[in-house]
Amino acid sequence: MSRWLLVLVVALLSGCAGMSKVGPGEVTVRDSLSVTLDGAWNQYSIGLTRKSEVWTLDGLPLDRLVFHVGIADGEALAELPQRKDRQVPKYQTTMQAHEIVEMYEVFATHDGSSFQRQKLAPAPFAGGDGFRFEFTRVRKSDELEMRGVGYGTVRGGKLYLVIFEAPRSHYYARNVGRFEAVVSSVRIRG
Repeated sequence: MSRWLLVLVVALLSGCAGMSKVGPGEVTVRDSLSVTLDGAWNQYSIGLTRKSEVWTLDGLPLDRLVFHVGIADGEALAELPQRKDRQVPKYQTTMQAHEIVEMYEVFATHDGSSFQRQKLAPAPFAGGDGFRFEFTRVRKSDELEMRGVGYGTVRGGKLYLVIFEAPRSHYYARNVGRFEAVVSSVRIRG
């Protein structure tokens, strides 16, 4: 089982991580983004960092929407135990879209999961220019094939990244439309 998933399960069982409903309507994410929701999502109080937020529709093993907001030069997407054989890179303002996706890949596979990028292309995001990428990931913990999509942009030297991931077999197709609706409403505050 991945360390992140194990920490999350332990936190949930111990009551350290709470869940609350967000939406419908306008919601602020980490004081940096505003999104408009057409229905409710479940927000988990456990975040990867103070600049991330995790939402789900059907539960974290079945789908996950992760916001990484305002990541500054030299900051990581998440605080993870560093491995000597594979360091999780930190965001640099000079990174191009493909390098940001590669950084995310290292983050998403820190537990030994496999990752394959499917597509990467420019796309409008958060009211301006950005990029969109698709990927598959096989979770090491249960060998379940996940399908994912992410959007990103850099504004004022800071990275904004929104990722949705769900099992390919059912939940991805069922919920990706709701994710795309969230993405189309994202605006950077301030």
